[in-house]
Amino acid sequence: MARLAHLMALETPRVQADVVEAQEFPHLARQYSVQSVPKTIINNVVEVVGAVPEAALLQRVLTAAGRDDLLTEFVDAQAQERLGGPTTVVGR
Repeated sequence: MARLAHLMALETPRVQADVVEAQEFPHLARQYSVQSVPKTIINNVVEVVGAVPEAALLQRVLTAAGRDDLLTEFVDAQAQERLGGPTTVVGR
């Protein structure tokens, strides 16, 4: 999760990622009610417990940022990537 967060932060200046070791900062662990790791907090409102795939984390980040409108574009891009690029269907 830390790696994914940092990769997202490298891609855009709109994302900032701070990774904190819960045992080294117990006051933050208490503040965010960390019971297990990994636990990801997005904008102090969205919590992701456990490891999730990149697409799921991106969805949570976009939702926390109020940019659900970008989810459709992301899903469309992922579908095209799985299909090997844009697909054109020609009917007869």
